[in-house]
Amino acid sequence: MIDSHSHTFYSKHAIGTVDELVRASIKAGVKILTITDHAPFAVDANNRLLVCELDRYFADIERAQKAYQGEITILRGLEFDYMPNSDTYNRALLAQYELDFVIGSIHYVEVPGEPMVKVWELPRLAAQAFLDRYFADLQALLESGLFDAVGHADTLLRGVDADVVQRRFEPLLPLFARNGVAYELNASGIRKSSLDAGSGREVHGVWSYPSLSLLPQLIEHQATFTVGSDTHDPRDAGAGIGEMLATLKPLGLQTISYYERRRRIDVPVNTLLCSVPATDGLT
Repeated sequence: MIDSHSHTFYSKHAIGTVDELVRASIKAGVKILTITDHAPFAVDANNRLLVCELDRYFADIERAQKAYQGEITILRGLEFDYMPNSDTYNRALLAQYELDFVIGSIHYVEVPGEPMVKVWELPRLAAQAFLDRYFADLQALLESGLFDAVGHADTLLRGVDADVVQRRFEPLLPLFARNGVAYELNASGIRKSSLDAGSGREVHGVWSYPSLSLLPQLIEHQATFTVGSDTHDPRDAGAGIGEMLATLKPLGLQTISYYERRRRIDVPVNTLLCSVPATDGLT
């Protein structure tokens, strides 16, 4: 099993040390783990690494690499936030550290005349002005040349109709392959709440993302894919990855990628499915 998106207590809104995450990942059957705590950023500094913590963060990862050598491959990553005018800051931070994998994600969106929208504020996600800005920011992220993959790009499915999301995505589909940015298949969609279209209430246990309808189109446009549990708790290490891959394989998914020293390594999905228990998939 490959898990290329995971968090520890360094992200502040997550729990568990690096060592606890690694041990839980081994127990869950993960063979290649990339730790991707939230990189320092000016917005929401209380929910991410601080610059002064980066050396300690990487030292913890290095200790785990030595302690669990032969049991699991542990890789160094960060999840960067992307907003307009963040390129210079993110590029400077990237130049300071050698990383295996860099995720670019959108968590915060500036909408003119409104308070900043956070992508977990589900009732606000369907607004036209928000969608205009989100997809403009996503295009800029894909064209920035900074990231190996885009994290949970389809998280809007928690609060936006699938047809709307798909229509907005269609002009961007060629940009993933063209810019060498992988599309993340994020397994946390089954664990997170989503808005019920009829009642407007939050419900749990319903697949929201990754998008089942977008996947074949991304494959057609020769996109590459990473996979991650997006765990914020060691108890969720590797959670949902095997089930998710079993569900997506019949839609045409053949290869999953991970990154080492910023270089893409492709693994056949069949190889990964042979290492996890049989499943009927998620619904």
